[in-house]
Amino acid sequence: MILREFTVEDAAWYAEATRDPEVQRFTADPPTITAAQVARAIEERGKNPAVASFCIEDDGERCGNVAVDVENGVGHVSYLVTANARGRGLATRALTEFVAWIFAHHEVDELRLWTHRDNAGSRKVAERAGFVRDPDRDQDREIKGSVWPTVAYAVRRRR
Repeated sequence: MILREFTVEDAAWYAEATRDPEVQRFTADPPTITAAQVARAIEERGKNPAVASFCIEDDGERCGNVAVDVENGVGHVSYLVTANARGRGLATRALTEFVAWIFAHHEVDELRLWTHRDNAGSRKVAERAGFVRDPDRDQDREIKGSVWPTVAYAVRRRR
């Protein structure tokens, strides 16, 4: 498994990957996202040092992504794994490696993430990667026209 920076050549793959019904259950990306929109987002991320996005690859196959947006000294992490990669531990390995990369390259003391309350797989990934439940930050969020009950997680930089 490797993490590599997203490029515009990944845009069509990502747009297609988000159309998977299982991914749509738990991603904020709309099912109508286009390769052109993804390419623009990748280009914009490249201009902002507070944002990073990596493609998860395994044996040369794209399997998902991990991303972070740093704001006010806190990193907000997200991740997605495609159907072909689930159940192999790739998401946990990718998130664990990504967390180490973030702490090595960004001035943040805490990383946070949230997931849909019913997304058991994502919750397990977060916990296995060292994130701890942060119930004080749980909230209902409006996502794609629906209200999602979300649960929060956090991990702090080890000193």
